Amino acid sequence: MRSKTERITQGATWRTYALARTGLALLTGVLLVSGCASTASKMASPYEIALTADKDVNPDAHGRPSPVQITVYEMKTSRTFEESDFFTLHGDARQTLGEELIQAEQVILRPGESHTLRREGDVNARVVGIVAAFRDLERSQWRLVAPLPVPQNTNIYKIWQFSPNPETIHIGVGRQDIRVTDRERSWWPF
Repeated sequence: MRSKTERITQGATWRTYALARTGLALLTGVLLVSGCASTASKMASPYEIALTADKDVNPDAHGRPSPVQITVYEMKTSRTFEESDFFTLHGDARQTLGEELIQAEQVILRPGESHTLRREGDVNARVVGIVAAFRDLERSQWRLVAPLPVPQNTNIYKIWQFSPNPETIHIGVGRQDIRVTDRERSWWPF
């Protein structure tokens, strides 16, 4: 039979061991939760701008269709873009838009032609602005703003993480206007 002292010592050891295990489990849980929170980040969503010009786009003085220059601006916000006139944007967009502008690209579309711009996206980009240099600016809708796909949340602890599929924004360039005709994103992750 054990003495009273041995039983007290054994009970104290058991309580110390149980307390240490509980403390270690709590510490591990706190570290995991804070570790997951600190590794969460955003991943830019890729997108495509599919431009399609109508056959009667940008008529000249004789009513014949002619090529049109399209400028696509990837931006953080659209406020300054929407407040600026065509010639200010066309002249020096970098100075006009300042920190709002992330990048810009120009393409010339012939009547009936299509062209697709592919972008990796930017985590700070929220909108795309599109300007069409129509011959008759006063009677045309030469500016368009479309929202971009929202950046995706990621976490490095996720084992099965796919890059987001690109979203395609279809832009129709009409006789004297530009418009969003469709938006699509493939659901298939591969």
